[in-house]
Amino acid sequence: MGAEEEVAVCGEEGLAEAYWGPLSRRSEELLRAAGLCFRAQSRAEALLHEATQAEPGHISVLIANYRYAFYAGKLPVARDWALACLAAVAEKAGFPKEWTMVFPPQREERSREDPLFRLYLFALKAYGYLEIRLGQQEKGLAALRKLEELDPKGLLRGRDLRRIVEQGQREEED
Repeated sequence: MGAEEEVAVCGEEGLAEAYWGPLSRRSEELLRAAGLCFRAQSRAEALLHEATQAEPGHISVLIANYRYAFYAGKLPVARDWALACLAAVAEKAGFPKEWTMVFPPQREERSREDPLFRLYLFALKAYGYLEIRLGQQEKGLAALRKLEELDPKGLLRGRDLRRIVEQGQREEED
């Protein structure tokens, strides 16, 4: 099956772009095709690369690259995509560039109602988790502590993940 045929099987349904801005039909088709051929690694990567070249800063493209790298077990690459996603969401939402400088929203309901803020929290959790998996416990724990600060009700369960990591560290020390 050629690239055009793979893209054609994606269907007409659009990706949810209400909050991240419009994604070109071609990029959407490329992302869908990459998802369909995940096991054909070189083909999936070529499709993702093409979508990234077309719309390098689009949040949907960043998420697709992150998910592919994560599920393909390419954790350093996934971490880089998580950071890129954090940066893109921060820019779109008007947050500081550095995640360490982001502070809880004035309104508590923002974390439940604002898709950009929720995506930011998910990306921060992904980044923290990946740093930990890559042996950078302090960086990862710092990100998880920031997640707890930004999500005080624990909707993303950052505290649970942090406690598991810290418990593991204590057991290693004993």
